[in-house]
Amino acid sequence: MSGGATEDPRAWRGLLVLGAPRSGTTLIASALGAHPAIAMLLEEWNGAMFRMAWGKLPAVKLVMPEQIQLAHRGHRLYNLAMRSSWVRRRLGHRLPRSRMSLRDMATRGELAVVCVLRDPGANVESLEKRHERPPAIARQIVAKTYDVFEALPEPGLTPRFVSFDRFLTVPDGQLQSLCDWLRLPFYPGMLAAPSLNAYYPDTRFRSELAVPEAAPPPPGEDRVLEELRARHRALLARAQ
Repeated sequence: MSGGATEDPRAWRGLLVLGAPRSGTTLIASALGAHPAIAMLLEEWNGAMFRMAWGKLPAVKLVMPEQIQLAHRGHRLYNLAMRSSWVRRRLGHRLPRSRMSLRDMATRGELAVVCVLRDPGANVESLEKRHERPPAIARQIVAKTYDVFEALPEPGLTPRFVSFDRFLTVPDGQLQSLCDWLRLPFYPGMLAAPSLNAYYPDTRFRSELAVPEAAPPPPGEDRVLEELRARHRALLARAQ
């Protein structure tokens, strides 16, 4: 499966949906989880995916870097440290919660990895407003997510890059492409994802929130965001 496609979806050991917080991972995971052949867990970080025995493709959605990282595992004192709101807001992105790293997960078998990309300006702005992250830390979170995406593929981790902005605009086409990659038939019920979104339920895909790929950056954008945009463009070139 080195090419990223498998003739039998059961040949995948599992499916991961990864991205920065506020990048669209929950909506995409909700869509995939509506497929009758996929059993999706949201933000379960202790390896329950590998204990499923339902005859479906086990899957989990996690955000980086605060829930899972490529090489680092969560510390046994994580829960104690996260009792402090100051620690959560300023250091939470440095301390992964999962007891397994992505490389640990990959030792269990070949994993299909959906890597969700959102316009970095919109992603950073949402982290600042909705998660109340300081501007510098919001940028670090997106940068650390890109660090992992740029390192893929790795043994056992086969990536598929997905643009959240494209997904909002043409969800049927994006889901068809993902199903083809996973060697699963397209299931129309996946298009009910907005109403199935456990955290942010909605009545429809909000295409007006999508940032056009050719849109110029806002005037006066800082250097860090400029660098994130360059990295985002390079990763977006790998998206389907």
